[in-house]
Amino acid sequence: MLKKFLLSVMLLVPVVTTFAQDTIQFRDDEQFKDLVYKNARIEMAHGEVKGFRQLWSAAVNIVPSQPVKVNYEKTKVRKPMTSVEVAKQLHEQVFIIWKFFRKTDQNIEGIAVSATAFPINSAGTMVTNHHVFERLFKKETKFYDMDSTLFLSDVNGNVFGIDSILSYDENADLALFTVKNVHGIKIHPLTLGNDAPAGAQVYALSNPEGFPYYFSSGVVARNAKYAAFGAYTERMDITADYGIGSSGGPIVNEFGGLVGVVSSTHSIYSKQREDLQMVVKQTIPVRSIYSIMTK
Repeated sequence: MLKKFLLSVMLLVPVVTTFAQDTIQFRDDEQFKDLVYKNARIEMAHGEVKGFRQLWSAAVNIVPSQPVKVNYEKTKVRKPMTSVEVAKQLHEQVFIIWKFFRKTDQNIEGIAVSATAFPINSAGTMVTNHHVFERLFKKETKFYDMDSTLFLSDVNGNVFGIDSILSYDENADLALFTVKNVHGIKIHPLTLGNDAPAGAQVYALSNPEGFPYYFSSGVVARNAKYAAFGAYTERMDITADYGIGSSGGPIVNEFGGLVGVVSSTHSIYSKQREDLQMVVKQTIPVRSIYSIMTK
């Protein structure tokens, strides 16, 4: 069942504060959001963040499912990391996709977490879900008065505008895009691993609504194919937790290598549709990423 859910006065220089990679530190989410908002305003004032219409005008003509040339590295087999080590590494590698809202008569200006993304090379080629950018691919789409743009931030609050969308596939629920790294911030890419079997240990770090940089662990519950829906409809079900805002988050193995990408959830209720019994977490296996890239 391929049920999508998500799972979304100006300063002269950017404010940069390190929150981060010490994962024992107790972070203030509101302080972090305020920092991102200030930096986003600065980058927008300097013309470094494209608006919705500008992004749409470029993305609407992309040929879907077209493999694109992307540099990436395969995961090297080495000593397995502890879960603490995996979490610290992922904090460096995971980005938040934010939505910026304009001030209108009914709404105040602000930002909100939209989804998750991660880089697969140091140049800033990113991966997220197709459904995160879905409106940008439609020939006719509607923009609301309060809609402004999407942009990214890293764990330190540095802001990155979306440069271009390279490719996407709706069945695989994947999109490849690049960011503008105008300040030369060091980007720490994920390496790409192999498909994971049922029972394999996996880890996720994503940005569920209101809880940025949420780390969870679990196992691969099963691997399934939905041939009736066409190509690239393989899904890897896992038990690691995630929710709205986690779209596009990486699923990695004990070596820190990418084995999947967060996509959707499917809730199972009792026959009376009253009691929630379990939530199946459906992710995209890494093989689907390989299918839309060439080296």
